[in-house]
Amino acid sequence: MKRVNKFRLRPTKEQEKVLFSLCEMSAVLWNKLNYVRRQAFFEGRFDWKEGVDELYDEFKKIIGSATAQQIIRKNDEAWRSFFALLKLQKQGKLPPHIRKVSPPRYWKDRLLNKRKLMTVIRNDCYRIEEVGNKKWLVLPKGLRIRITGEIRWEGKQGRLEVFYDDLTGRLYAYQSVEVNQSRRTVSSKRAFVDLGVINIITAWTEGERQPIAFSGKPLLADWWYWTKKTSHYQSIAKKINRVDTTKRIRKYYRKRKLRFRHAINTIVYRFVKLCHEKGVTEIVVGDVGGIRQNNDKNTKANAMIHNFWSFRYIINRLITTAENFGIKVRLVKENHTSSACPFCGTKGRRITRGLFHCPKCYQIMNADVVGCLNIAKKCKVIIPNPSRRGKDNRVLTHPAVLMEDCKPPRKEPSPFRAGRMSNANAHPQSVSERRSEPQYERRC
Repeated sequence: MKRVNKFRLRPTKEQEKVLFSLCEMSAVLWNKLNYVRRQAFFEGRFDWKEGVDELYDEFKKIIGSATAQQIIRKNDEAWRSFFALLKLQKQGKLPPHIRKVSPPRYWKDRLLNKRKLMTVIRNDCYRIEEVGNKKWLVLPKGLRIRITGEIRWEGKQGRLEVFYDDLTGRLYAYQSVEVNQSRRTVSSKRAFVDLGVINIITAWTEGERQPIAFSGKPLLADWWYWTKKTSHYQSIAKKINRVDTTKRIRKYYRKRKLRFRHAINTIVYRFVKLCHEKGVTEIVVGDVGGIRQNNDKNTKANAMIHNFWSFRYIINRLITTAENFGIKVRLVKENHTSSACPFCGTKGRRITRGLFHCPKCYQIMNADVVGCLNIAKKCKVIIPNPSRRGKDNRVLTHPAVLMEDCKPPRKEPSPFRAGRMSNANAHPQSVSERRSEPQYERRC
Protein backbone atom coordinates (compact mmCIF):
# COMPACT_ATOMS: atom_id res chain seq x y z
CA MET A 1 0.00 0.00 0.00
CA LYS A 2 1.10 3.58 -0.66
CA ARG A 3 1.48 6.16 2.09
CA VAL A 4 2.88 9.71 2.28
CA ASN A 5 5.40 11.40 4.55
CA LYS A 6 5.09 15.18 4.86
CA PHE A 7 8.04 17.43 5.62
CA ARG A 8 8.56 21.13 6.02
CA LEU A 9 11.56 22.55 4.19
CA ARG A 10 13.72 25.12 5.97
CA PRO A 11 16.07 26.42 3.28
CA THR A 12 18.51 29.30 3.50
CA LYS A 13 17.90 32.43 1.40
CA GLU A 14 20.16 31.18 -1.39
CA GLN A 15 18.52 27.73 -1.37
CA GLU A 16 15.08 29.33 -1.34
CA LYS A 17 15.87 31.29 -4.51
CA VAL A 18 16.97 28.12 -6.28
CA LEU A 19 13.85 26.24 -5.14
CA PHE A 20 11.53 29.07 -6.22
CA SER A 21 13.16 29.15 -9.63
CA LEU A 22 12.87 25.36 -9.97
CA CYS A 23 9.21 25.36 -8.90
CA GLU A 24 8.28 28.25 -11.17
CA MET A 25 9.87 26.73 -14.28
CA SER A 26 8.24 23.39 -13.45
CA ALA A 27 4.88 25.15 -13.33
CA VAL A 28 5.62 26.78 -16.70
CA LEU A 29 6.34 23.37 -18.22
CA TRP A 30 3.10 21.91 -16.82
CA ASN A 31 1.01 24.85 -18.02
CA LYS A 32 2.49 24.83 -21.52
CA LEU A 33 2.00 21.08 -21.96
CA ASN A 34 -1.48 21.25 -20.47
CA TYR A 35 -2.42 24.12 -22.80
CA VAL A 36 -1.37 22.11 -25.86
CA ARG A 37 -3.38 19.09 -24.72
CA ARG A 38 -6.48 21.07 -23.72
CA GLN A 39 -6.61 22.83 -27.09
CA ALA A 40 -6.15 19.53 -28.90
CA PHE A 41 -8.89 17.91 -26.81
CA PHE A 42 -11.39 20.71 -27.42
CA GLU A 43 -10.66 20.55 -31.16
CA GLY A 44 -11.12 16.76 -31.20
CA ARG A 45 -7.57 15.85 -32.25
CA PHE A 46 -5.92 14.73 -29.01
CA ASP A 47 -2.45 13.21 -29.42
CA TRP A 48 -0.26 12.06 -26.54
CA LYS A 49 2.99 12.92 -28.35
CA GLU A 50 2.03 16.40 -29.51
CA GLY A 51 4.42 19.01 -28.09
CA VAL A 52 6.07 16.58 -25.65
CA ASP A 53 9.48 16.25 -27.32
CA GLU A 54 9.78 19.99 -28.00
CA LEU A 55 8.93 20.96 -24.44
CA TYR A 56 11.20 18.25 -23.00
CA ASP A 57 14.18 19.49 -25.05
CA GLU A 58 13.43 23.08 -24.00
CA PHE A 59 13.14 22.52 -20.26
CA LYS A 60 15.62 19.71 -19.59
CA LYS A 61 18.43 22.27 -19.73
CA ILE A 62 16.65 24.45 -17.16
CA ILE A 63 15.18 22.08 -14.56
CA GLY A 64 16.98 18.85 -15.46
CA SER A 65 15.95 15.93 -17.62
CA ALA A 66 14.67 13.79 -14.73
CA THR A 67 12.43 16.56 -13.33
CA ALA A 68 11.06 17.42 -16.78
CA GLN A 69 10.31 13.74 -17.36
CA GLN A 70 8.45 13.44 -14.04
CA ILE A 71 6.28 16.50 -14.72
CA ILE A 72 5.33 15.16 -18.14
CA ARG A 73 4.55 11.78 -16.59
CA LYS A 74 2.41 13.41 -13.88
CA ASN A 75 0.49 15.27 -16.59
CA ASP A 76 -0.04 11.97 -18.42
CA GLU A 77 -1.50 10.47 -15.24
CA ALA A 78 -3.91 13.39 -14.84
CA TRP A 79 -5.18 13.04 -18.41
CA ARG A 80 -5.54 9.25 -18.13
CA SER A 81 -7.64 9.75 -15.02
CA PHE A 82 -9.76 12.31 -16.90
CA PHE A 83 -10.38 9.91 -19.80
CA ALA A 84 -11.23 7.09 -17.38
CA LEU A 85 -13.88 9.31 -15.74
CA LEU A 86 -15.25 10.27 -19.15
CA LYS A 87 -15.62 6.58 -19.98
CA LEU A 88 -17.48 5.94 -16.74
CA GLN A 89 -19.71 8.94 -17.43
CA LYS A 90 -20.67 7.58 -20.86
CA GLN A 91 -21.46 4.18 -19.34
CA GLY A 92 -23.53 5.78 -16.58
CA LYS A 93 -21.24 4.36 -13.88
CA LEU A 94 -19.84 7.66 -12.58
CA PRO A 95 -19.70 7.80 -8.75
CA PRO A 96 -22.61 9.87 -7.39
CA HIS A 97 -20.34 12.33 -5.56
CA ILE A 98 -18.69 13.37 -8.87
CA ARG A 99 -21.03 15.76 -10.64
CA LYS A 100 -18.75 17.26 -13.28
CA VAL A 101 -15.77 15.85 -15.17
CA SER A 102 -13.28 18.52 -16.26
CA PRO A 103 -9.90 18.31 -18.03
CA PRO A 104 -6.76 18.77 -15.89
CA ARG A 105 -6.27 22.37 -14.88
CA TYR A 106 -3.27 24.63 -14.88
CA TRP A 107 -0.96 25.11 -11.93
CA LYS A 108 -2.44 28.52 -11.21
CA ASP A 109 -4.20 30.21 -8.30
CA ARG A 110 -7.24 31.98 -9.75
CA LEU A 111 -7.77 34.21 -6.72
CA LEU A 112 -4.21 35.54 -6.72
CA ASN A 113 -3.72 35.18 -10.48
CA LYS A 114 -0.33 33.57 -9.86
CA ARG A 115 1.30 30.28 -10.73
CA LYS A 116 1.29 27.50 -8.14
CA LEU A 117 4.91 26.90 -7.30
CA MET A 118 5.39 23.13 -7.48
CA THR A 119 7.84 20.58 -8.76
CA VAL A 120 8.28 16.80 -8.89
CA ILE A 121 11.55 15.00 -8.07
CA ARG A 122 12.20 11.44 -9.28
CA ASN A 123 12.66 8.76 -6.61
CA ASP A 124 16.33 8.15 -7.46
CA CYS A 125 17.24 11.86 -7.57
CA TYR A 126 16.85 12.65 -3.88
CA ARG A 127 17.61 11.12 -0.50
CA ILE A 128 16.94 11.89 3.15
CA GLU A 129 19.87 11.90 5.54
CA GLU A 130 19.66 11.85 9.34
CA VAL A 131 22.56 13.30 11.29
CA GLY A 132 21.91 13.19 15.00
CA ASN A 133 18.48 14.65 15.62
CA LYS A 134 18.43 16.60 12.36
CA LYS A 135 17.20 15.54 8.93
CA TRP A 136 18.45 16.79 5.58
CA LEU A 137 16.94 16.54 2.11
CA VAL A 138 19.50 16.18 -0.67
CA LEU A 139 18.15 17.39 -4.04
CA PRO A 140 19.63 17.98 -7.50
CA LYS A 141 21.56 21.18 -8.26
CA GLY A 142 23.67 20.61 -5.13
CA LEU A 143 20.87 21.41 -2.66
CA ARG A 144 21.10 20.05 0.87
CA ILE A 145 18.12 21.46 2.77
CA ARG A 146 17.20 21.09 6.41
CA ILE A 147 13.75 19.49 6.89
CA THR A 148 11.49 18.92 9.87
CA GLY A 149 8.76 16.34 10.18
CA GLU A 150 8.25 12.75 11.18
CA ILE A 151 9.31 9.86 8.95
CA ARG A 152 6.24 7.82 9.75
CA TRP A 153 6.38 5.37 6.85
CA GLU A 154 9.45 3.49 5.74
CA GLY A 155 9.73 1.40 2.62
CA LYS A 156 10.39 1.80 -1.07
CA GLN A 157 10.44 5.53 -1.68
CA GLY A 158 8.55 7.06 -4.57
CA ARG A 159 8.73 10.49 -6.11
CA LEU A 160 8.92 13.68 -4.08
CA GLU A 161 6.56 16.63 -4.65
CA VAL A 162 7.71 20.04 -3.42
CA PHE A 163 5.26 22.95 -3.24
CA TYR A 164 5.00 26.45 -1.80
CA ASP A 165 2.09 27.32 0.49
CA ASP A 166 1.10 30.94 -0.14
CA LEU A 167 -1.02 31.29 3.04
CA THR A 168 1.72 30.23 5.43
CA GLY A 169 4.69 31.31 3.28
CA ARG A 170 6.39 27.94 3.75
CA LEU A 171 7.78 25.19 1.56
CA TYR A 172 6.58 21.62 2.04
CA ALA A 173 7.41 18.24 0.52
CA TYR A 174 5.33 15.09 0.10
CA GLN A 175 7.23 11.80 -0.14
CA SER A 176 5.28 8.78 -1.40
CA VAL A 177 6.31 5.47 0.16
CA GLU A 178 5.29 1.93 -0.73
CA VAL A 179 4.96 -0.24 2.38
CA ASN A 180 3.94 -3.84 2.94
CA GLN A 181 0.36 -4.59 3.91
CA SER A 182 -0.66 -7.21 6.45
CA ARG A 183 -4.08 -8.80 6.94
CA ARG A 184 -5.54 -10.14 10.18
CA THR A 185 -6.72 -13.74 10.00
CA VAL A 186 -7.00 -14.51 13.72
CA SER A 187 -10.80 -14.33 13.98
CA SER A 188 -13.84 -13.40 11.93
CA LYS A 189 -15.32 -10.66 14.09
CA ARG A 190 -17.11 -7.78 12.40
CA ALA A 191 -17.99 -4.25 13.48
CA PHE A 192 -21.01 -2.43 12.03
CA VAL A 193 -20.87 1.35 11.70
CA ASP A 194 -23.54 3.99 11.24
CA LEU A 195 -22.29 7.47 10.31
CA GLY A 196 -24.05 10.58 11.58
CA VAL A 197 -23.79 14.30 12.25
CA ILE A 198 -24.26 14.46 16.03
CA ASN A 199 -22.60 11.07 16.59
CA ILE A 200 -19.83 10.83 14.02
CA ILE A 201 -19.44 7.05 14.42
CA THR A 202 -21.91 4.71 16.11
CA ALA A 203 -20.69 1.11 16.06
CA TRP A 204 -21.66 -2.30 17.37
CA THR A 205 -19.18 -5.17 17.42
CA GLU A 206 -20.43 -8.68 16.80
CA GLY A 207 -20.89 -10.50 20.11
CA GLU A 208 -20.72 -7.34 22.24
CA ARG A 209 -23.53 -6.04 24.48
CA GLN A 210 -22.72 -2.33 24.50
CA PRO A 211 -22.60 -0.26 21.28
CA ILE A 212 -20.30 2.73 21.28
CA ALA A 213 -20.69 6.21 19.78
CA PHE A 214 -18.12 8.91 19.15
CA SER A 215 -19.85 12.22 19.74
CA GLY A 216 -19.41 15.03 17.25
CA LYS A 217 -20.88 17.78 19.44
CA PRO A 218 -17.50 19.32 20.44
CA LEU A 219 -16.42 19.11 16.80
CA LEU A 220 -19.64 20.75 15.62
CA ALA A 221 -19.27 23.54 18.20
CA ASP A 222 -15.73 24.19 16.98
CA TRP A 223 -16.92 24.26 13.36
CA TRP A 224 -19.68 26.78 14.20
CA TYR A 225 -17.14 28.96 16.02
CA TRP A 226 -14.86 29.29 12.98
CA THR A 227 -17.83 29.63 10.61
CA LYS A 228 -19.21 32.61 12.52
CA LYS A 229 -15.75 34.14 12.84
CA THR A 230 -15.23 33.82 9.07
CA SER A 231 -18.68 35.26 8.33
CA HIS A 232 -17.90 38.27 10.54
CA TYR A 233 -14.77 39.15 8.56
CA GLN A 234 -16.49 38.40 5.27
CA SER A 235 -19.15 40.99 6.02
CA ILE A 236 -16.45 43.54 6.91
CA ALA A 237 -14.50 42.84 3.71
CA LYS A 238 -17.66 43.10 1.62
CA LYS A 239 -18.74 46.34 3.24
CA ILE A 240 -15.43 48.18 3.37
CA ASN A 241 -13.24 46.76 0.58
CA ARG A 242 -16.04 45.32 -1.60
CA VAL A 243 -14.25 41.99 -1.97
CA ASP A 244 -15.48 38.47 -1.25
CA THR A 245 -12.33 37.11 0.34
CA THR A 246 -9.06 38.16 1.91
CA LYS A 247 -5.95 36.38 3.09
CA ARG A 248 -7.29 36.32 6.64
CA ILE A 249 -10.57 34.77 5.51
CA ARG A 250 -8.76 32.09 3.51
CA LYS A 251 -6.63 31.34 6.57
CA TYR A 252 -9.75 30.91 8.71
CA TYR A 253 -11.30 28.59 6.15
CA ARG A 254 -8.18 26.46 6.14
CA LYS A 255 -7.95 26.46 9.93
CA ARG A 256 -11.57 25.30 10.16
CA LYS A 257 -10.89 22.50 7.69
CA LEU A 258 -7.67 21.39 9.37
CA ARG A 259 -9.22 21.37 12.85
CA PHE A 260 -12.16 19.35 11.52
CA ARG A 261 -9.91 16.83 9.81
CA HIS A 262 -7.63 16.51 12.83
CA ALA A 263 -10.62 15.69 15.06
CA ILE A 264 -12.00 13.21 12.50
CA ASN A 265 -8.59 11.53 12.19
CA THR A 266 -8.41 11.20 15.97
CA ILE A 267 -11.91 9.70 16.20
CA VAL A 268 -11.28 7.26 13.37
CA TYR A 269 -7.92 6.20 14.78
CA ARG A 270 -9.37 5.56 18.25
CA PHE A 271 -12.22 3.54 16.78
CA VAL A 272 -10.05 1.42 14.48
CA LYS A 273 -7.51 0.81 17.25
CA LEU A 274 -10.36 -0.34 19.51
CA CYS A 275 -11.52 -2.72 16.77
CA HIS A 276 -7.97 -4.04 16.40
CA GLU A 277 -7.77 -4.74 20.14
CA LYS A 278 -11.08 -6.62 20.02
CA GLY A 279 -9.89 -8.81 17.12
CA VAL A 280 -12.16 -7.30 14.44
CA THR A 281 -11.20 -8.33 10.91
CA GLU A 282 -13.88 -6.48 8.94
CA ILE A 283 -15.69 -3.16 9.42
CA VAL A 284 -19.05 -2.84 7.66
CA VAL A 285 -19.99 0.80 7.07
CA GLY A 286 -23.35 2.12 5.95
CA ASP A 287 -22.87 4.04 2.70
CA VAL A 288 -24.73 7.36 2.95
CA GLY A 289 -24.02 8.41 -0.62
CA GLY A 290 -26.83 10.47 -2.14
CA ILE A 291 -28.20 11.55 1.23
CA ARG A 292 -27.87 15.23 0.30
CA GLN A 293 -30.10 14.91 -2.76
CA ASN A 294 -33.50 16.55 -2.20
CA ASN A 295 -32.52 17.16 1.43
CA ASP A 296 -33.62 20.73 2.11
CA LYS A 297 -34.51 21.73 5.67
CA ASN A 298 -33.92 24.85 7.72
CA THR A 299 -30.77 26.95 7.40
CA LYS A 300 -28.98 25.43 10.39
CA ALA A 301 -29.74 21.82 9.41
CA ASN A 302 -28.66 22.47 5.81
CA ALA A 303 -25.35 23.93 7.01
CA MET A 304 -24.67 20.85 9.15
CA ILE A 305 -25.63 18.31 6.47
CA HIS A 306 -24.25 20.01 3.35
CA ASN A 307 -21.24 21.88 4.75
CA PHE A 308 -20.13 20.36 8.06
CA TRP A 309 -20.73 16.65 7.50
CA SER A 310 -17.93 15.49 5.19
CA PHE A 311 -18.97 11.84 5.22
CA ARG A 312 -16.89 10.98 2.14
CA TYR A 313 -13.75 12.12 3.96
CA ILE A 314 -14.75 10.05 7.01
CA ILE A 315 -15.23 6.94 4.89
CA ASN A 316 -11.88 7.43 3.15
CA ARG A 317 -10.13 7.86 6.49
CA LEU A 318 -11.81 4.71 7.80
CA ILE A 319 -10.57 2.74 4.79
CA THR A 320 -7.02 4.09 5.04
CA THR A 321 -6.66 3.75 8.82
CA ALA A 322 -8.17 0.26 8.86
CA GLU A 323 -5.77 -0.75 6.12
CA ASN A 324 -2.88 0.31 8.37
CA PHE A 325 -4.12 -2.16 11.01
CA GLY A 326 -4.80 -4.91 8.46
CA ILE A 327 -8.60 -4.62 8.74
CA LYS A 328 -10.92 -4.75 5.75
CA VAL A 329 -13.68 -2.15 5.23
CA ARG A 330 -16.85 -2.93 3.28
CA LEU A 331 -19.61 -0.49 2.29
CA VAL A 332 -23.27 -1.54 2.25
CA LYS A 333 -26.40 0.39 1.39
CA GLU A 334 -28.16 1.68 4.46
CA ASN A 335 -31.61 2.27 2.96
CA HIS A 336 -34.42 2.10 5.57
CA THR A 337 -31.99 1.19 8.36
CA SER A 338 -33.18 4.00 10.63
CA SER A 339 -36.94 3.55 10.15
CA ALA A 340 -37.44 -0.06 11.34
CA CYS A 341 -36.94 -1.82 14.66
CA PRO A 342 -33.81 -4.03 14.54
CA PHE A 343 -35.46 -6.70 16.72
CA CYS A 344 -38.98 -7.15 15.32
CA GLY A 345 -38.75 -5.28 12.01
CA THR A 346 -41.74 -3.04 12.77
CA LYS A 347 -41.67 0.44 11.27
CA GLY A 348 -41.31 3.03 13.99
CA ARG A 349 -40.84 6.75 14.21
CA ARG A 350 -38.27 9.24 15.41
CA ILE A 351 -39.04 11.21 18.54
CA THR A 352 -37.23 14.07 20.18
CA ARG A 353 -33.41 14.13 20.68
CA GLY A 354 -32.60 11.42 18.15
CA LEU A 355 -34.60 8.64 19.78
CA PHE A 356 -36.50 5.86 17.99
CA HIS A 357 -39.77 4.42 19.28
CA CYS A 358 -40.96 0.91 18.37
CA PRO A 359 -44.76 0.56 18.75
CA LYS A 360 -44.57 -3.23 18.99
CA CYS A 361 -41.65 -3.72 21.38
CA TYR A 362 -42.63 -0.63 23.41
CA GLN A 363 -39.01 0.44 23.50
CA ILE A 364 -37.29 3.77 23.09
CA MET A 365 -33.91 3.27 21.46
CA ASN A 366 -31.07 5.47 20.29
CA ALA A 367 -31.66 6.18 16.58
CA ASP A 368 -27.99 5.72 15.64
CA VAL A 369 -27.85 2.36 17.43
CA VAL A 370 -30.95 1.32 15.45
CA GLY A 371 -29.07 2.20 12.27
CA CYS A 372 -25.94 0.16 13.02
CA LEU A 373 -27.95 -2.84 14.27
CA ASN A 374 -30.03 -2.84 11.08
CA ILE A 375 -26.79 -2.76 9.07
CA ALA A 376 -25.78 -5.87 11.01
CA LYS A 377 -29.11 -7.51 10.17
CA LYS A 378 -28.44 -6.85 6.48
CA CYS A 379 -25.29 -8.94 6.90
CA LYS A 380 -27.43 -11.78 8.36
CA VAL A 381 -26.30 -11.30 11.96
CA ILE A 382 -28.70 -12.50 14.66
CA ILE A 383 -29.20 -9.83 17.33
CA PRO A 384 -30.52 -10.95 20.78
CA ASN A 385 -33.79 -9.22 21.66
CA PRO A 386 -33.46 -7.06 24.82
CA SER A 387 -37.17 -7.52 25.62
CA ARG A 388 -36.56 -11.13 26.68
CA ARG A 389 -35.82 -11.17 30.37
CA GLY A 390 -33.36 -13.41 32.09
CA LYS A 391 -30.72 -13.31 29.33
CA ASP A 392 -27.38 -11.65 29.89
CA ASN A 393 -26.35 -11.57 26.25
CA ARG A 394 -28.97 -9.04 25.15
CA VAL A 395 -27.84 -5.99 23.20
CA LEU A 396 -28.29 -2.62 24.88
CA THR A 397 -30.10 -0.03 22.79
CA HIS A 398 -28.20 3.00 24.11
CA PRO A 399 -24.50 3.51 23.41
CA ALA A 400 -21.55 4.44 25.57
CA VAL A 401 -20.60 7.87 24.21
CA LEU A 402 -16.92 8.72 23.83
CA MET A 403 -16.14 12.44 23.73
CA GLU A 404 -13.25 14.15 21.98
CA ASP A 405 -11.65 17.31 23.38
CA CYS A 406 -12.22 19.68 20.45
CA LYS A 407 -13.39 22.89 22.11
CA PRO A 408 -13.24 26.28 20.36
CA PRO A 409 -10.29 28.40 21.44
CA ARG A 410 -11.13 30.96 24.06
CA LYS A 411 -9.41 34.21 24.80
CA GLU A 412 -7.42 34.07 28.00
CA PRO A 413 -8.37 36.86 30.47
CA SER A 414 -5.88 39.60 31.04
CA PRO A 415 -3.70 39.12 34.15
CA PHE A 416 -4.32 42.79 35.10
CA ARG A 417 -8.10 42.77 34.62
CA ALA A 418 -10.14 44.28 37.50
CA GLY A 419 -7.00 44.70 39.58
CA ARG A 420 -6.43 40.97 39.85
CA MET A 421 -3.11 39.25 39.64
CA SER A 422 -2.21 36.61 37.06
CA ASN A 423 -4.76 33.85 36.59
CA ALA A 424 -2.10 31.16 36.97
CA ASN A 425 -3.63 30.10 40.28
CA ALA A 426 -7.13 29.88 38.78
CA HIS A 427 -5.90 27.86 35.82
CA PRO A 428 -2.82 25.97 36.98
CA GLN A 429 -2.71 23.69 33.97
CA SER A 430 -1.21 24.78 30.67
CA VAL A 431 -2.94 24.26 27.34
CA SER A 432 -0.71 21.30 26.48
CA GLU A 433 -1.42 19.72 29.88
CA ARG A 434 -5.19 20.13 29.44
CA ARG A 435 -5.03 18.51 26.03
CA SER A 436 -3.06 15.56 27.39
CA GLU A 437 -5.72 14.69 29.95
CA PRO A 438 -7.45 11.33 29.39
CA GLN A 439 -10.81 11.54 27.64
CA TYR A 440 -13.87 10.69 29.69
CA GLU A 441 -16.60 8.23 28.88
CA ARG A 442 -20.27 8.57 29.73
CA ARG A 443 -23.52 6.78 29.06
CA CYS A 444 -26.14 8.28 26.75
